[in-house]
Amino acid sequence: MSSKRKETLLAAGFLMPVFIVYTVFLFVPLVNTAMYSLTKWNGVTEKVFIGIRNYQELFHNADYWITFQNTIKLVVITLVIQIPTGLLLAYLLYIKTKGSKVFRTIFFLPVVIAPVAIALMFSLFYNSEIGVFNRILEMIGLGRLQTNWLSNTRTLLYAVMAPQVWQYIGLYVTIFLGALQAVPEELVESAEIDGAGKIRTFFYVVLPQIVNFTNICVILCVTGSLKAFEHSWIMTGGGPGVRSAYLGVYMYKTAFVNSDFGTGSAITMTIVALSLAITGLINGIGRWRERE
Repeated sequence: MSSKRKETLLAAGFLMPVFIVYTVFLFVPLVNTAMYSLTKWNGVTEKVFIGIRNYQELFHNADYWITFQNTIKLVVITLVIQIPTGLLLAYLLYIKTKGSKVFRTIFFLPVVIAPVAIALMFSLFYNSEIGVFNRILEMIGLGRLQTNWLSNTRTLLYAVMAPQVWQYIGLYVTIFLGALQAVPEELVESAEIDGAGKIRTFFYVVLPQIVNFTNICVILCVTGSLKAFEHSWIMTGGGPGVRSAYLGVYMYKTAFVNSDFGTGSAITMTIVALSLAITGLINGIGRWRERE
């Protein structure tokens, strides 16, 4: 047997377990979900094939579009807050601020805490009677801004978003810090010798070196927001109605609360399609920038 054939078999042997797991736990369920989305099924009785009727009804459903808008808002807010904040904090750690090791632990600690625990904690913080936020507003003389954060329709959605946005900033701090540490020190030292300050060095030397990592963080941020579930479900159950629900929450309520697995599967497929479209767009922009 030739050495090339041995290398091929060895590579196939290492890839086969991953391929099997990927097929069994991702590809097969995805295909089944796509098939269920074309049926009327309550999870017990016989499935009835109805074609694209679930999608037609879904796209004419006002609740679906409310949750769709909520999800897009979450995507935009996480991109605007998590990525820049994570990058800024990572750069501050990179330039060796005092106590950087302690701050790394502090920033990453929320990431490893269960989202359910974070949601419950923030539910207490938002309480109108004993909540920390209202107490702080009263202490600093802004008592007129006190409200029941999870009942006020003007603050409800953003109050639900805040825990998720805050919790995962540490993830991007870690990724960006690893990227920054991989930047050749010679480039940074050369910029400093030429008289570039910290800010100019960051934007003109460091940032171009970590563009690929930035694209990875953007994709993680977008896909994580599109599948958001725990914070909304634990804090408000997506209510009142679907005012604080995301697509993931609406899918769960439709399929497992209302026993409409056909429509629930259709919602899942729209989430998958949206994730693939946005991910493809981000990768396309990344390849275009590389060519430029």
